[in-house]
Amino acid sequence: MPLPNSALLDKTSALSVLIQAAFEDNKAHRVLGERMADNIYVTANRKGYMRRFMNKIELKQGDIPRFPVRKKNVTAMLVSGPTRVEAQIAQDNWLTPPELQIVSRVFVPQNEINQSNTDVLDIKYVEGLEGIMVTEDRLWLNASRNTIGVDNDLSIISGTLSPLSLMNVRQNVAQWGLKPVYCLMASDLFIDIVGDTSFIQAIEPVARHELVMTGELAVLYGMTLISEAYRHPEHKTLDAGEFVIVSDPAFHGAYSDRGGVDSQPIDGTTERMVGRGWLFSESMSMAVANSRSVSFGRRI
Repeated sequence: MPLPNSALLDKTSALSVLIQAAFEDNKAHRVLGERMADNIYVTANRKGYMRRFMNKIELKQGDIPRFPVRKKNVTAMLVSGPTRVEAQIAQDNWLTPPELQIVSRVFVPQNEINQSNTDVLDIKYVEGLEGIMVTEDRLWLNASRNTIGVDNDLSIISGTLSPLSLMNVRQNVAQWGLKPVYCLMASDLFIDIVGDTSFIQAIEPVARHELVMTGELAVLYGMTLISEAYRHPEHKTLDAGEFVIVSDPAFHGAYSDRGGVDSQPIDGTTERMVGRGWLFSESMSMAVANSRSVSFGRRI
């Protein structure tokens, strides 16, 4: 059965057709997985925090990930596993973080198709994003958290977040001669921003509207403000009251993804359950090149 060319995730009857096609036709199964992988990759590039905060290093077949060092004699954090980070003093001209694989298994049992009255494909797409984009963000966040106490201490804030307390955390990055470019904050801090006239007055009217509607893209004190307030619940990564100031990507860190997200069809022969799905994967490397380029604050 040929796949329609309409938007993959539209909430229409086409979803049922696509899912049923994936169960009945091997080619449709494979092509649907490839389209989902493409959409996951595009969304990760547009919405993923890690991909905004870090430079991308292009790799060809046979290349070894190597990231140029802009600042020497500083502490770098190399991601070497899902929860493992290796600290290294950047004394050479290059960092060579290990390459690792991110894997997301998305499976649709036959009973879920038969009994579900919701958009199964939409749900599975969210699961795929959680396995790829959110994992990328968590790898970056874990590496960045490991910089706490190396050069910049964690700033504890009591009560409501204020412009002064935000600027104090910003200064932790600026004091090293680095330009603070991004401010990422947890959902609950969004209330402090939109509810404080001092914050709102610092944002131009057009960007203010965008911030209130989407939680993104406002510029506050020279930093692009990004809130998790409008992110899918399963896609949030920060703890309550947590926010992060990040410098220019050129001085913060880099990543490689070697060709984007791959998709492999899986079915009952491998899962021992009637149904079909996809195994999404990508090969990545990542390093926070300068512990001075990131600073954390937490409201208690």
